[in-house]
Amino acid sequence: MNKFNKLLLSALPLFALTLMTSCDGPGTTIEDTVANQMVVEAISQMTTTQIDSFEIDVTADIDYLGKVYDDQLAVVAERHLDASGEVNVKVNDLFEDTAEGSVEVSASILAEENDEVLVNSQAGAALYLSEGWAYINLTEAEELFALVEEEAPDVLTMKTHVGNLATFLEIDPEEPLVMPIDVEEMLPYMNTIENISATQKDGELTVVYSVTMNDVVSLYMKVMEDSGEYDPSELTSDEIAEIRTMITQQLSSLFNITEVKLTIGVGEDGFLSKLYFDVDIAVTVPGGDDGGHELHKVDASLHVDINNMNKLVTVDLPTDLDTYTEVPTEEEPT
Repeated sequence: MNKFNKLLLSALPLFALTLMTSCDGPGTTIEDTVANQMVVEAISQMTTTQIDSFEIDVTADIDYLGKVYDDQLAVVAERHLDASGEVNVKVNDLFEDTAEGSVEVSASILAEENDEVLVNSQAGAALYLSEGWAYINLTEAEELFALVEEEAPDVLTMKTHVGNLATFLEIDPEEPLVMPIDVEEMLPYMNTIENISATQKDGELTVVYSVTMNDVVSLYMKVMEDSGEYDPSELTSDEIAEIRTMITQQLSSLFNITEVKLTIGVGEDGFLSKLYFDVDIAVTVPGGDDGGHELHKVDASLHVDINNMNKLVTVDLPTDLDTYTEVPTEEEPT
């Protein structure tokens, strides 16, 4: 065996190891309760840390179909809504005098009733912040004004001086964000969800909560317990099972879950990095004495990606901001 062959054979194990470690593997599996705790800590960090720079990208889609049936199961009315939108936010030094940022929004909507098109519109708008000035561009929002039966303003690109944003908005950026619920109180509810998949790769935690009807019932019973409506410690296992069966039957008669999925990402920096909500459900509403009913189907998604928390963000500003018309800031009433 020549020297080259020996060298090749000796390098094969290292080559194979390199291939395996460089492959896009699934990552390390994290225990459910540990993942839930990490998510709660990330939410807490988001609410208690002063955040001045960030990027947020939001995409939303909804496809809604509603049908009204008579007592013979014939469709007497039908409604359809197809809407989507995007929001892109980039901000640097939000509460400093050097604040710079952009918020760009676009949306489309198609609404139909009994095959008649009620609305078919697309619209967009943008807000920019630079050197103490706020700039608004509504040139792509004219259809929106028509939709709400309002006249579009004569000027569609305008600016106003805001100075320091914290002072202008009369807020203290160092004050923690007040949440409607204690973050730690969320843990018991998160732990009731049975189908949780949590993996960590390259410092990024991804937790997927797949909610079933069984989870909805568990959450419902947890709310009942916490509100004092029933005490499971005073009931037998059979009695608890009976209550669970009754709630399941009641909820199942109202709606059916095809998919309800919540995906939460936590970055290496401890901040939330993604928040995805995907839902595909059908809701049945009894029609009352006439014997008919309504069926509402919703297939929707809301995806939020969060990046560069308190890091330098590249903000691309339009080159024509100097052409925007100045609108004086309204004076405080005397």
